[in-house]
Amino acid sequence: NEHTIAVDYKQIKWSSAAGYEDFQWDDQSVYSIGYEYANKTWAARVGYNYSESPISEQTSTAPAGNSGATMGGLLNQFNLMGFPAIVESHMTVGGTYVASEQTSFDLAYVYTPETTNTYKGMQGTDIETKHSQSAISAQVNFNF
Repeated sequence: NEHTIAVDYKQIKWSSAAGYEDFQWDDQSVYSIGYEYANKTWAARVGYNYSESPISEQTSTAPAGNSGATMGGLLNQFNLMGFPAIVESHMTVGGTYVASEQTSFDLAYVYTPETTNTYKGMQGTDIETKHSQSAISAQVNFNF
C-alpha cells in the first residue's frame, strides 16, 4: 500500500569489463536497501548502499618502463589518482511532491562518508587518496 521496501544485490564483474581489466579492479558485490512511504500527494524515501572498493593495492615488480618504477606502483598511482573508486557506502534521502496529475517535483540528497586508501606509488612512495561526496538533485516531472 503506502509502504515499500526494496532490497537489491548486484555483482559487477570489473575483472572482465572492457577497459577495467587492464587496471586489475576486483569484482564487486553491491548491496542496497531502500524504504518509501507514498500517498497520493507526496512520497518520502531513504536508502543505503554498501560495497567494498574494487581497487586493491597492486604489488607487481615487473618493470613499468621507468627506472625504479614498478607495474604495480603505476597501477596504484593511476587507480588512486585517476579513478578514486574507493568509497564503500552511501546514504540517500529524498522525496516527491505531486502538484497535479501532470506535474510533480523531486528532491534528493546523497551523502558518501570519507574513505582513505594508501598504496605504494611508482617510485615506492606512499600515495594517499581521500574521497567523499555529497550531492543534491532536483527535478520537475511533466506527464503527457
